[in-house]
Amino acid sequence: MAERRSAVGAATGDDLESEAIALAFGATVHALRVQVGISLNELARRAGVDPAYIHRIESRGPTSRASRLASGALGAQRPPLPRRPVVTAIAAALGSDARQTDQLLALAGHTPTALLELGGWDATLASAAELLADPAVSGPAKAEFREVVRILARRWARGAT
Repeated sequence: MAERRSAVGAATGDDLESEAIALAFGATVHALRVQVGISLNELARRAGVDPAYIHRIESRGPTSRASRLASGALGAQRPPLPRRPVVTAIAAALGSDARQTDQLLALAGHTPTALLELGGWDATLASAAELLADPAVSGPAKAEFREVVRILARRWARGAT
């Protein structure tokens, strides 16, 4: 019985994580669309997708097991996050730059293009990710680390041009 409870708890945790990712992706698409000043229908037209699909993306929000049970949709699954070509089409339709496109790709669970062009994951990226994910490192220390990385990136970006 304890094993069953922990399995249910794990599934619920995974569900919440998936819903949080979907919510972040949808909220970001919505915020970018509003910032650009286009309607949901215009975004859908530019991206070559159905307006109802954009609406579902933007309106994804966490729902509890209780609310799904009450609505009779407990067994219903949310549609998966968009495939990579759809995310890139949405980003292009929003006029997103490479950084915004990579952000949308990451929020939709895809590897950002910058990382693919780099050749994938390496020890340096792993070290940075581990440090930023370490709960023992304080928020201010993580912010300082991020700022140092930004400064270094700007320095070499200028030197490369």
